[in-house]
Amino acid sequence: MEITELLCVLAGILLFGLMEVMNPEEAMGDGYIQRNAYGQGKDTVGLMIEVPGHSDEAAEITFPVEERQYTRGQALAELDALEGRLKEMILGDNPALSQVRTKLQLVSRDSQTGFRIRWSSSRSDIIGFDGSISAEEIDENTGCQVVLKAEVSDGLGDSRSFSIPVTVFPPLMSEQERWRSGLLKAIAAEEGRTRTEAGFYLPTEYEGEAVIYYPKEDHDSIWLLVLGPVMAALLRVRRASEKKNLQKERERKLLLDYSEVISKLQIFLGAGMTVHTAWERIVLDYRRIRERGGEERPAYEEMLQTYYQVQSGTAEGTAYEEFGRRCMLQPYLKLAGLLEQNRRTGTKNLRYLLQIEMTDAFEQRKNLARRQGEEAATKLLVPLFLMLGVVMVIVVVPAFLTFY
Repeated sequence: MEITELLCVLAGILLFGLMEVMNPEEAMGDGYIQRNAYGQGKDTVGLMIEVPGHSDEAAEITFPVEERQYTRGQALAELDALEGRLKEMILGDNPALSQVRTKLQLVSRDSQTGFRIRWSSSRSDIIGFDGSISAEEIDENTGCQVVLKAEVSDGLGDSRSFSIPVTVFPPLMSEQERWRSGLLKAIAAEEGRTRTEAGFYLPTEYEGEAVIYYPKEDHDSIWLLVLGPVMAALLRVRRASEKKNLQKERERKLLLDYSEVISKLQIFLGAGMTVHTAWERIVLDYRRIRERGGEERPAYEEMLQTYYQVQSGTAEGTAYEEFGRRCMLQPYLKLAGLLEQNRRTGTKNLRYLLQIEMTDAFEQRKNLARRQGEEAATKLLVPLFLMLGVVMVIVVVPAFLTFY
């Protein structure tokens, strides 16, 4: 946790230093404002101003700054030079304007000068306003002549109109694609001819070849075949995870109850009871609490099962040994060993040994509580760092935008 807290502090210091470097508070010596270049659009500038002798407080001002504009002579020269660039700009993936088969790039703004461009076509059914091509019906040998018209405005009141001739050809297709396109046209023609009828028949033969139709396969249903095993695997993983979590929670409750169990044993043994009587007293008290709706405690449940084993005739030593194995934790194995040793040898200092064990148990309980608190704090680190990331984006991005 100390390392995590240190990282948070360092991140805050880093952000502060970055902002100080990117936003120096030095006065602008000559008050010069850099405009955006041609075609980059206008900008908005925000500054702090101070007027010595008039006000002690700095005030914020915001004003627009237009992009750099051409003089009339520069604009006319750029208009004259634009026609040659336009022919290169609109080519796209086509080798030349005399062999157009794919979409043209009809840009609405020249990125170099910022001039606005409005396009029109002599055959809008072949070349759309966005440069898309519809040339399936065009003859492959002759093509189709289309004239594109570009209206270019420089923003100062001057404009030029350029006419660009283009020859459009149908898209290149393989033999199979050509055959399929022809079949689709035949189907479309039959569908259009029979629109007043309830339905129509698909052509069973095209270009001398028989055509057989099948319903389109729905391959989405194949996921149903995979869904079952995937769900089974996920359920298996979920059950294993739930089992692991339940085991972990059981061990946590066992460790929390251990100091209490040792404390009760020591008190009853100090009152003159035997180990068997003290054990019986503890489990019977717990059973009465459970009958009144009390919480189930795994340590006492295992003690209760041990009590029933002894009542049914199982030897105490065996019952204590199985008690330790069922709890599967080192403290309970040690307790079972102490009780078994006392039963076999009659150890007189059992209370003293339990006192030492109780001291250790309470120390373990404090450590467990501290560890749980640290785990809870660690879980909060994820949303904490997410919030830190959001703050960094909110702070840093406007700073970078100010520079660029």
